[in-house]
Amino acid sequence: MIRVNLLPVRAARKKENIRRQVSIFFLSAVMGLAFMGYLAYNLSGKINNMEEDIEDTQNELAELEAINKQVKEIQDKLNRLQAKMDIIQRLDANRIGSVRIMDALTSLVVAQKMWLTSLTEAGGQVTLNGVAVDNKTVADFMRRLEESPYFDQVNLLATRQVAMAEGRKFKGFSVTCQAVILQPPQ
Repeated sequence: MIRVNLLPVRAARKKENIRRQVSIFFLSAVMGLAFMGYLAYNLSGKINNMEEDIEDTQNELAELEAINKQVKEIQDKLNRLQAKMDIIQRLDANRIGSVRIMDALTSLVVAQKMWLTSLTEAGGQVTLNGVAVDNKTVADFMRRLEESPYFDQVNLLATRQVAMAEGRKFKGFSVTCQAVILQPPQ
């Protein structure tokens, strides 16, 4: 006998499958949207935190730049003061040095045998002109200059015969040397 199934089972199963697939699709879409919403919210929070960190860092940088500017101003003032102090110390040393050089020259001149007629100093270079009884006296004077701690690089520029009053003949000389400024004890 032939049986006829009047119930639409296949059609009902098909509808059920379609409904299940549509439900899964919408549920997946909702879950995907929810996941993307969560990621967007999470990333938005991280971006806000990073922007706050950037703003804090920029504020701190501005404060540090202001402090750095003050430090540079203080450093410039300190450098100017140090330069002034160096100039004062150099002037003081030159003042004392000139006195010491003159004092040293008085003890280096060979007494009763030579006389200095001029002394010029420019940039530490001292030129001494004078007259002496003979060449040996000039040599003794140069040796004394070389042994002195106040003079260095002693050079004889010239000697010449000079006639003085009463027919006496002397040796005129010109000597250059480098003045050494000794620092006074601190």
